[in-house]
Amino acid sequence: MKNYKKRYMRKKGLSKLDCYCENKVFSKFNNICDIGKKMKYDEKRSKSFFLKKYGINPFLFTILPAIGLIFPIIFGVSGKSKGLMDYCLDQAHKEGKPHNSCSKIGLIDYEDIINQVSYAPLIFSFIMISIVILFIIYILIKIIKYEKLKAGKGKMNIKEYCRFCTDIF
Repeated sequence: MKNYKKRYMRKKGLSKLDCYCENKVFSKFNNICDIGKKMKYDEKRSKSFFLKKYGINPFLFTILPAIGLIFPIIFGVSGKSKGLMDYCLDQAHKEGKPHNSCSKIGLIDYEDIINQVSYAPLIFSFIMISIVILFIIYILIKIIKYEKLKAGKGKMNIKEYCRFCTDIF
């Protein structure tokens, strides 16, 4: 971990970005380990400290895909499912009078907008969910690499690697 500056200079392209991110992640791991040692592993104090310092950002990052689900929850998805705010697209609502004792909200003027926008939040949610999952997988891979470097392990076969991963987690 000491020679990351030299290693970073030799890389090009995406590997340089990966090396930069890896260095940031490793420095955070080192920082967390140092804080744990300073607190002498007092669980109550360390939990409150870590939640104050690191708890809100990962929570907000994982909640981000839920933002895309707000529109489908309120309006539904293109007439396939009803949302909380049920609307009617009948022409009778344009004049301001309900038809057949309809108590729904008349949104005939916004029919095109609702149909066009209804899939965008779902696409946003799926993209954000995949980004969050890939980010978590990346962090887990870097945790394993960090522990492997810390333990001084070199190349391992699959059986040793699986044992090493179960020891970590």
